[in-house]
Amino acid sequence: MTQLETPAMPSTQPIVEAPATPVQKRAESNIQDAAAWILRIGVVTSVLVMLVGLALALDHGSLTTQMVKHTKFDYRPTVLWHGVVTGNGVAVINLGIYLLVLTPILRVATSMVLFLIEEHDYLYTVVTLLVLILTLAGLLIFG
Repeated sequence: MTQLETPAMPSTQPIVEAPATPVQKRAESNIQDAAAWILRIGVVTSVLVMLVGLALALDHGSLTTQMVKHTKFDYRPTVLWHGVVTGNGVAVINLGIYLLVLTPILRVATSMVLFLIEEHDYLYTVVTLLVLILTLAGLLIFG
């Protein structure tokens, strides 16, 4: 080999993956559709619950500017449920906030189940389970 010649370079062609089968596309579509619907329904439901709570609070006169500025969110389920059952508007608003926070958690849990059942993808199932555990731990510890 002379100085002007260069050694042959190995081929650097990209690796081409096999196209997804119709079953794989349908499973991916099912997971994405389920996640999208859960998020839509969760947000709409929580907004409706908060609007009902706002109407109750305004109707009963229990919502004042001072109360909004100084009231903390009581996240204990028993206190929240007692307020909802008694028709306390602020408790109903807090329930709407609860639903809004739980919506993405439900989405992750549903994705985990669908990865397991629809795709039989155990790696994604375990990763999604870890995400769910970390999310719940963060909510419960730092809540």
